[in-house]
Amino acid sequence: MAKCYFELRKQSARGTDSIAADIMRHLHTRQYLGKAIIICDQPLPLLAASRKQWLKLTRSIQKQRSSTLNADKILKYTHTITRMQHMRFSHKTPLQDPEADIYFLDENHCQTMPAHCYSIYLLSDLAKETASTLIEQLPAESLVIDYGQHLSWASFGLQSKVVLEQQVRSEWQQVRHFLTSNSIDSDSLTNAEIHDIEIMDDALDTLLGRSHQFLRIANEFQRALELARPLRISRSQRQEYDSIVLLAYRVQALSPGTFTQHFLETYNEDDTFFLYDSAKKHLVQSGESLEEAFERHTRAKRHHLANAVRQVLSN
Repeated sequence: MAKCYFELRKQSARGTDSIAADIMRHLHTRQYLGKAIIICDQPLPLLAASRKQWLKLTRSIQKQRSSTLNADKILKYTHTITRMQHMRFSHKTPLQDPEADIYFLDENHCQTMPAHCYSIYLLSDLAKETASTLIEQLPAESLVIDYGQHLSWASFGLQSKVVLEQQVRSEWQQVRHFLTSNSIDSDSLTNAEIHDIEIMDDALDTLLGRSHQFLRIANEFQRALELARPLRISRSQRQEYDSIVLLAYRVQALSPGTFTQHFLETYNEDDTFFLYDSAKKHLVQSGESLEEAFERHTRAKRHHLANAVRQVLSN
């Protein structure tokens, strides 16, 4: 059986809309992992309430997008909004509607799990036989979020979500070790008092020289972070995580090869380190042109970064 995890969750407020809001907020942080299934006694009413809450979340992100002028932040929000607007809700089984993203089913119709299902929300009291059948079909590292808490998931071989959260910390130490071994102080990247473009540019130049190794380590951290979401961490820790994921996004964007939006899926709230506004062709931080940036990086002997900017200029 694949290694899976469980989270015991409580919903303090009552009512369909309230539980739907809690599930949708939780799922919002995990939407890029794959499909989700919500097992409940009344699928149709919960589907309707959940769709309303999902649209509410989408509108909230649209407001965040409209409140910023940062080109890369707009890109990140647009990526998320587009994804959310195309998420399909269904009360049919995965066999009847294989293209759906979120399934709302009762216990009698959840014997077949959708492919790539990493989030299972449980509101019903499942029989042990049904729970066992469900678990056998789950992919490795999927998460059962149990609101009823009447089953002992450990007896089925599942581990607590705490293990996933510990894995995030372990992968984070690998990231910090890699940065330190390349003379990059990760604390300086998020310390507000010494926060400036020169620090980030120096780090970016170094990492562009080792982009393959850095992106591999950053990807492992990103995956651990994705699986463990939602995370309850301090604001400072979140900013630290975001600065590194954003740095990985910049390294990826400036490295040869096909660019993807992979790291946009994890990067969160700290938007202070972007290289340039591709529409206006100037640096967001200083207002300098790309030509001026190329000359500045060349004078500072940031050869990797200067070459990357030159490639942008030639496109």
